[in-house]
Parts: sequence; C-alpha cells; structure tokens
Amino acid sequence: MANLTLTHLAYCGAGLPTASVEFDPAFTVIYGSSNTGKTFLVDSIDYMLGGHVRPSIPRAEGYSQILLGLLLPDGSPLTLVRKPGGKSIHVHQDDLRDLVHATPDAVVSARRIRSRRDISHYLLSKLGLDDTYIRTNEGGNTELLKLADLTHLSVVTDTRMIDPNPPSQRTRGTAARTTARSVMKLLLTGEDDPPATKLPNAAQRRVQRGKINLIDSLALELHAKLSRDQTPVELRQQLSRLEETLNDMARSLAHESEQQARAVAARAQLAEREAELDTRLGEVLDLLGRFDILRQQYETDLARLEMVSEAGNLLGYFQVGRCVFCGADPEHQQAQHGHQETTQLHEAVVVESAKTHSLLADLRLTIEGLEGQRNELVEHRSALSAQQAEADTALGQIEARLAPLNEGLQATVAERLRIERDLELRARLDELEEHRSQLVSQGALPSRRRETLIAGRILSSFDDLFQRTLDSWRIPDVEAAGYDPYGGDVTAGGTTRAGHGRGMRALLHAAFSIALVRYCLDRRLPHLGFLVLDSPLVTYKEPDYDADRIPPNVIDHFYRSFLAFPGQAIVVENAPPPPDVLEHARIITFSGSGDRPGFFPARPSTATRS
Repeated sequence: MANLTLTHLAYCGAGLPTASVEFDPAFTVIYGSSNTGKTFLVDSIDYMLGGHVRPSIPRAEGYSQILLGLLLPDGSPLTLVRKPGGKSIHVHQDDLRDLVHATPDAVVSARRIRSRRDISHYLLSKLGLDDTYIRTNEGGNTELLKLADLTHLSVVTDTRMIDPNPPSQRTRGTAARTTARSVMKLLLTGEDDPPATKLPNAAQRRVQRGKINLIDSLALELHAKLSRDQTPVELRQQLSRLEETLNDMARSLAHESEQQARAVAARAQLAEREAELDTRLGEVLDLLGRFDILRQQYETDLARLEMVSEAGNLLGYFQVGRCVFCGADPEHQQAQHGHQETTQLHEAVVVESAKTHSLLADLRLTIEGLEGQRNELVEHRSALSAQQAEADTALGQIEARLAPLNEGLQATVAERLRIERDLELRARLDELEEHRSQLVSQGALPSRRRETLIAGRILSSFDDLFQRTLDSWRIPDVEAAGYDPYGGDVTAGGTTRAGHGRGMRALLHAAFSIALVRYCLDRRLPHLGFLVLDSPLVTYKEPDYDADRIPPNVIDHFYRSFLAFPGQAIVVENAPPPPDVLEHARIITFSGSGDRPGFFPARPSTATRS
C-alpha cells in the first residue's frame, strides 16, 4: 500500500531567517523546554494537510509562507506551500526549502470542494484512495473519503492526546462516530463502503430492516455453530494440509497393517505347525507307552522261560533216571525215551527264549527310534515356542505402532469433518452477508449495525497488537486492552480511555495510534504511513511502586519501541530519549536559548538589518 513521508517543515518570509526542521524518514525526536514552538510545529503540519485552524504565535508574525516537504509513494519529492490564513495551497513537484517564487505545478483548495481540486483529493489520489467511500450516518449515506479522516489518526496534537473524545473520532457526535467506524473498517480491513444509491421510502426500509434483522439472527446462529473464527481461505489451507497429513497417515497405516497381516499369517503357520507337532508327539508318546508295556511282557516271558530252565535242571528234567514225564524206570524205558523228552522240552525252552529275545531286541530298537523321534519333536516344539514368542513380540510392537496411528487418523478425520462443516457454514454466512449487503446498499440499515462490521478475528489481532504496545512500555494495570468498534474508544484495565486520568489517556491514545500504524503497514492496508505525536508523556506520572524494586521507566521503553517502527515516527516531547535511542534517531533540541532556542531562530536586531 502507498504511503507518504514527511521531509521538512519551514516558515519563510522576506528579510526573516527561515525557520525549518528536517525529519528523518524513520524516527525523529523533537524535545526541549516549554514555549519553544514544539506544539506550534505539530499544528503547522496539520494545517498544511488541510487543517482549518491556523497556528499562531507571536514569533510567527511576518512569515508569509509555510512549506511542508513530502515524498510521494513513488519516491518523488513534493512541496506544499501555503500562506498563513490562505485558502489555497500551491503544489510544487520539487524539494523546496526557502522562500518560493516559482510558478506552482498545481493550485488546490485547502478545504474540500466539489470540483475535487483540493489538497484532500490531490494527496488521496497519490495514495490510490481518491475514489474510496465511507459511511456517514446510520441511514446508509456515504461520501468520498477526506484527507481529514486520516490526518487526525496520523497527526495527534497535544489537545487531542488528552481529549476524552475517542481516539478514532475526529470530532464528537453520532455522525462522527459512524464515520470513524467506517474509516476504521477501511484501515483494518482495506474495505470501503459502496456508494449509496437511491434509498427506499420509510415503509420499504421497515420491511428491509425486518429482513436484515432476520438475516442477522440466522448469521448469529451460524456463527455460534462455528468451531473457530477462521476465514474460508485459512480453512481451505488447513484442509489442504490435513489432506496431506491424512495421505501420509494412510500410507503409514497401510504399511503397518500389511506388516501386521504378514505377522498374523506367520503366527498362524507357527500355530498350525505346533498343532501338528503336538499331534505327532502325542502319537509317539502313546506308542512308547504301549511298547513299554510290551517290553515288560517280553521281559516277563523271558524271566519265566529262564525260571523253567532253572527249574528243569533243579528237578532233573534234563538228567537220566526215572522219567519225570511218564514215571518209567530206566529199564522199562525205550532206548531214546528220556533223551527225547528232555531234549524236546529243552529245545522248546531255548527256542521260545531265543524268539522272545529276538522280539525284545526288535522292540527295543523300535522304542529307541520312537524315543529319538520324541526328543526331536520336543526340541522342535521348544524352538517353535521361541519363534512364537518372537512373533508375539513383533505383533505387539506392530499393534503399539498402530494404536497411535489409528487414534491420530480418527482425530484428523474428525478435524477434517470440523473444517468441512465450518466451510459449509462460512459459505452460508457469505450468502447471508451478500444478501444483507444488497439490502444495506439500498439504504435499509437497522437502528444498530452488527458487531461484525469488522470481523472478530481482525479486532482480536488489532487488540493483541495494542496490548503488546502497552506491555512493551511496562505500564502497570493495563491488561485486557482493546478497541470498541461501536463506541470508538479503547479500554485498558477494565476502564475506557475516557475514564482514565490525563496521563493515561495520552498514553492510551499514543498506543492506539502506534498500533494502528503497525497493523496497517505490516499488512499493506491503507494509511498515510507516518505518525506525529505531540506530548504523549508530559502528563503521565508513574504510580507508587515498591521501593525494593526498580520502578518501571515508561519514558525509556516508550522511546525504544520506535526503534523497530515500520513507518515514519515524529515524537514531540519535553523529556529526552535514553542514550541508546539517541544514536538511532534524528534528535532536534529546542533549548529555549543558545544556538537553537526554539523552532523560530532569533531575529536579527534592527541595527543589524539596517
């Protein structure tokens, strides 16, 4: 946004020494004794920008020209020349510092005229604000913006600094309050009011007011449903970021889910293998049990056969004599009788024993093989249990990673739904506001405008900057500072500016003006670009403080806050700035005596002039 820069102010007259000051493009401090022309200098700047009140002090008598130097937004110089009390201003597209005799490039009226050949339209056209309309009353009438609507916000005289009148208003009265609200809306939003067309009659206005009241009620209900105070642009940007986040989370979730599916499948395979091993191990153990019983049977049979063999020997079954089978004496026995019987029994025992030993040997081999299988199955099962434990651990880790992902996904989806709902509500609000604007442009204004003349988020941002400005000066008891868009006043510490004393009123006015310049310039919104403050600190006295602590030095912190000021600042004060500010600002001292007694230099004596 285009801005102006003050370069110099000068009073010139034939035969008189030129009285002039040169302003730094960033920060100028003019301080010194009272009654040295400091306030006169500020009033002269206001006068040269179309002010109606001619500044007058005895030392200004005899000077015929007032020169105000400016730099236009494109950097080109401009000098405004006005005769004290004159109704016109000569415009020179040059940097002039002494009595001017050249023909001006333009002659414009110091006051607003319909032909637009006035200083107001001339300078506003350089700022791109010459076709800007502001509202002047609650009936909906509008008029072109005047330079005076902005200069009182950029040139704050000492009387206005302490005046209880709200800092946003140029004068008192209802019409001034409406105009001030419209100007503040222009500065804080960059939006002016559309020029008023033919207004409806009283009956039509009543009908349209009813429609507006209904629209306002619907808008308030929709506003209450909004989860946050965000613009559609901010909501769409946030929705875009959420979509990217959701895509990233979905990819991460898909990856982890795929890992989980593979881990679950692997765990299921381990469970199947475990079941197979348990089944086979059960079969082997069952066979071992059965074969152990058979082995015991074989060993019992062998024991019996051995007992038969030993009993036969003991009983003489296998010796020559009376036949133990038939009882015949040897002489009555056939030649091979005993031998055959004995041999057959012995052979039967031997054969049966050999057979049983053979079966037992085979059985033991089988048992040994089954025991080997059992041991191998037990080892496999132990290894499988370890694998299952590892698989369970891996699944637990995956589930631990999935839990926050699922929670985050649910929260993000919920946030996306909230934003989509807010966007829908904003679209409906825009439709209502458009319909309302059409009714308003036709002149159907309700008796009281809605507070949404300036959006709440914009007011909050400005209030925050206003509060931070006051906090940077270390002023006690100024919490909850803010701007009232209806009354036009500012509040601090729960009290309006008008309710404070002169010193605090001056500081609050200065903080409001500084915050306004910062807000507008940082956001490239309309503003003249410079700020002149006359005596913001003179009447302020610090409250009582604890003697054990260093008192807050408001003056020093006030001056230091301008070291990072985005525009041009000119401060006129009685108190000097601290040493660390002196080297970063243009310092002009009016001592009341010596080389620079004040704004006007000492006039030469009559003898010297002759």
